[in-house]
Amino acid sequence: KFDIPYDVIWLDIEHTDGKKYFTWDGSRFSNSIEMLRNLSSKGRKLVSIVDPHLKRDDNYKVFTDARDKGLLVKNSNGNDFDGWCWPGSSSWPDFLEKHVRDWWADQFLLDNYQGSAENLYVWNDMNEPSVFNSPEITFPKDVKHLSGRENREVHNIYAMLVHQATWDGLLKRGNYKERPFVLTRGFFAGTQRSAAVWTGDNMGEWSHLKITVPRPR
Repeated sequence: KFDIPYDVIWLDIEHTDGKKYFTWDGSRFSNSIEMLRNLSSKGRKLVSIVDPHLKRDDNYKVFTDARDKGLLVKNSNGNDFDGWCWPGSSSWPDFLEKHVRDWWADQFLLDNYQGSAENLYVWNDMNEPSVFNSPEITFPKDVKHLSGRENREVHNIYAMLVHQATWDGLLKRGNYKERPFVLTRGFFAGTQRSAAVWTGDNMGEWSHLKITVPRPR
């Protein structure tokens, strides 16, 4: 309406339907395709948040599909790990497995991520991963991956595999013609090949701005 200059709009978790990723809140975004088309006509982009924790909700297709296909990390007893994150009770795909990463990548295809378009890009947050009710606020060390490995052996690469799978999904969505944009909070050596990194939550304060500016040694 006022033609305010900007390049990108960022959408946090409130844009979803009940904190379920790959969905839209229909009351706030009744026609996301038209919104994306309008942004594209002005050369602008949209970035939506997609975190790896899946709300444990029998009416949430992404969760039930991952559960029924056996794609979720396990607790020490061999059951699907149930932890607490923004949606409440949540489970996490096991990104250490290639077939799980392929499944995740397919969630970004336009037929699966309904209401999305090719000028919608992705912000992977909470992908260390964050687990609010765990003593270390991440996976317990004895969480088991599908390979049988405990998380203590492989923890640092989980976030990188999340954003690599996201990158692969956006590449596939665009028929491998355009370099995707993915922003990640968690990372590891090699992350720069498929994602930009952010510092985690910061505030509009001079002290926080200061630490983002490189200083000569």
